[in-house]
Amino acid sequence: IGISLGVAVLIIVMSVMNGFRAELIDSIVGFNAHTVIKPYEKPIDENLFNNKELNNLSETFVYSNSGEVVLINKNYTKGLLLRGYLPKDFSKLSVVKDINFYGNKKLNPSFISIGKELSFSYNIKVGDKILIMSPTGVQTIVGNLPKQATYIVDSIFDSKIADFDQNVAFINLNDLENLFDLESANRNLEIYLKNPKNIDVIK
Repeated sequence: IGISLGVAVLIIVMSVMNGFRAELIDSIVGFNAHTVIKPYEKPIDENLFNNKELNNLSETFVYSNSGEVVLINKNYTKGLLLRGYLPKDFSKLSVVKDINFYGNKKLNPSFISIGKELSFSYNIKVGDKILIMSPTGVQTIVGNLPKQATYIVDSIFDSKIADFDQNVAFINLNDLENLFDLESANRNLEIYLKNPKNIDVIK
């Protein structure tokens, strides 16, 4: 009886830990791109989209870019990582396809998608306006001032990881490029693989 109980406890604990690990990996891998191709001396070659070998390995290609900003309100300020996507690409993300995603799945200009934890912590709801300040400066008669823009919250996502939901938000890629003075040639290409466990071989 003692040996049986010991083995049973061991099996149960291992099953729970394996299940937790699988859930955590799925959440992290599902939120971030498996592979990111960055442009350095020249923009991404769009012929990659027609590469048969790459299409056999991957599910989705999306253009993206990102930058750090400050969310400003009367009662608080909060640092955020902004990720920019085109409307047709945003709807392809697994976090947008999730049943817990609430709101518009099109990332239209002047709108923003925030995480569930950020919405809860700062009482921000769909339809609210939030002010975003970029470190990129604008030259004025009084000197160099940071760029600011107001966005309407159009959707709330739930990645199931509190740190992501609290610190990451999505806006239209063209808006992000205007906010950070980026060129479209500097866009990254995110690749989501069919089997990310073989990333070292595929890369």
